[in-house]
Amino acid sequence: MRRRDFLAASALGATLLPVRRAFADDAVPARSRKFIFVVNYGGWDPTRVLAPEFDNPNVDMERDAGTGVVGGIEFTEHADRPSVTRFMNDWHTRMLILKGVLVPSVAHENCLRLCMTGSTRQDASDWPAIVGGVTGEDFALPHVVAAGPSFPGAFGAFVTRTGTSGQLPALLDGSVLGWSDLDVRAPSARAEQIMDRYLERRTAAWNLATRPGRDAELGAAYATALDRAQSLKGLRDLVNWSGSSGFSEQVDFAVDALSLGVSRCLTLSFSLNGWDTHVSNDIYQSQNFEALYSGLATLMEKLGRLPGESGGTLADETVLVVLSEMGRTPKLNAGQGKDHWPYTSMMVVGPGVTGDRVIGGYDAMYYGRTLDLATGELDDAGDNLSADVMGATLLGLAGVDSEEFLPGVARLDGVLTG
Repeated sequence: MRRRDFLAASALGATLLPVRRAFADDAVPARSRKFIFVVNYGGWDPTRVLAPEFDNPNVDMERDAGTGVVGGIEFTEHADRPSVTRFMNDWHTRMLILKGVLVPSVAHENCLRLCMTGSTRQDASDWPAIVGGVTGEDFALPHVVAAGPSFPGAFGAFVTRTGTSGQLPALLDGSVLGWSDLDVRAPSARAEQIMDRYLERRTAAWNLATRPGRDAELGAAYATALDRAQSLKGLRDLVNWSGSSGFSEQVDFAVDALSLGVSRCLTLSFSLNGWDTHVSNDIYQSQNFEALYSGLATLMEKLGRLPGESGGTLADETVLVVLSEMGRTPKLNAGQGKDHWPYTSMMVVGPGVTGDRVIGGYDAMYYGRTLDLATGELDDAGDNLSADVMGATLLGLAGVDSEEFLPGVARLDGVLTG
């Protein structure tokens, strides 16, 4: 029985585990780590959660906020954001906050592409597409975009969008045939079984008779595709495949996809009132962060109740990456908003990183400070914590050789545990 089939079968009768806040073991092999990217498009204000700058007179902070401390994590705490405090308390031991990440642009689309690919090239692949394409051979849908950006580049065959109008479930159950202008009807269940068996036998015979070379490669690729298709057929009634912009629905889908072994990587997207707060920054950013962290808490709780492959929970094996493509200016404008800024902060929760830790920082002008990438410590003669450095680090966290995709870009090895 294939791994994902075993997971699908066992999930039907699995007993939920009690929620676990502490992770079992950081020694989860890199290739066994799953990934969820949560992209907050529009440009968030890190000072409202991830980067308390109360001691910096050049940064406008909320007057009724303060610095919260739990373990080694400092964050901006506010009475209107109880979900932020709860999340920090529950998951700080495996949390890494990175402050002052440089995304060298102030245009949304450029920043988004830089943040996800390290480049503005149109053919560059984003981090989850690379991870899915390089390491996703055992998954029916290596990388699924439930919502948000996707830059597949050369890995388009490994990236799937759920679609906003039911495209993916329509493909799986055959109802997409009814969308055709032609009269196209699906075969009966019996006819479908006969066709499936024929394709399996024909593929096996082809691969047995073909000598090494291009034909053999095509045959192997077709066999893999056929196996993935059969796996998806078996799972089509176990997962709610419908696309939705609602974050709670995206969370449910992501948990299903990981627990059933459908995918290794997922991209989700969150926006309540929009993050591009050129006016009324404090009101909208606060509401957005409270709703975001409430959703993240639900996500982690659900992952923490499901068994993983290594004896712990699914949360023990899943790396949660939460980011926005840019930050916001340190000072409020005339409309009490904040404009675009090329330095941001991000959060990583999960195995493989040094938890309970904040690295990086901002100087007096609210520019990101430089680091010693080997240790993660501040170093005025060090390197920028740039988007491509973060990409190389995330690829390394997934067991991918980052040099192949980001030649000459150093990783932030000081935050990796192995």
